[in-house]
Amino acid sequence: MKVSVVLVGAGLGLRMGGSVKKPFMQLHGKPVFLHTLERFSQCDKISETILVVSENDIENLREQWQSNLDTFKVKKIVPGGKRRQDSVYNGLCHIDRNADIVLIHDVVRPLIKKEQIEAVINKVKETRAAILAAPMKATVKEIVSDFCIKRTVPRNTLWMAQTPQGFERKLILEVFDKFKNSEFEFTDDSQMVEHAGYPVYIVPGTDENIKITTPEDIRLAEALIRK
Repeated sequence: MKVSVVLVGAGLGLRMGGSVKKPFMQLHGKPVFLHTLERFSQCDKISETILVVSENDIENLREQWQSNLDTFKVKKIVPGGKRRQDSVYNGLCHIDRNADIVLIHDVVRPLIKKEQIEAVINKVKETRAAILAAPMKATVKEIVSDFCIKRTVPRNTLWMAQTPQGFERKLILEVFDKFKNSEFEFTDDSQMVEHAGYPVYIVPGTDENIKITTPEDIRLAEALIRK
């Protein structure tokens, strides 16, 4: 069985402020993206990784980090697109045609665990489509346009989607081919698969699999690494 990984890090990272994009922010002595690559390289089931970044970052990556990329099974660096789904599609176009399963992961989720990666892979074997997610703990309010609360949403069936999101290769390629020119902006890959009418299953994860979007997230990630 062959498993390919598409690591997506082509966003502008504007929410962080400053001039350093999120994948290249320093975390515990090295860039965020290297932590993520290292975590995936610990999983023996993965045969290759496609790294999707902004076109402006490719040359710098190759100049500064090529030895690390080779160590962590990075087969190719490809430029991202205008939207996240465009970036993912660009990555999918370069995966091994003999791959059985594809994992799609936000490169700015550097605290993913080997056991979680393997759990998603195993669930995809059973179901064709599975994502890591954490149960909703907060009380969620639905509001109307003037910020007046319309209702409290029952949280017992609510889960917060994370990555990796895993799919049978043939399935995810079929779905992306179907919607690649769609004007609708999908917020994650599983939404696109759901939209195509396929069931997607959840693998329970934890809140520690954070996505680096703010300076506070960097500080939290530092604390979690030291824990």
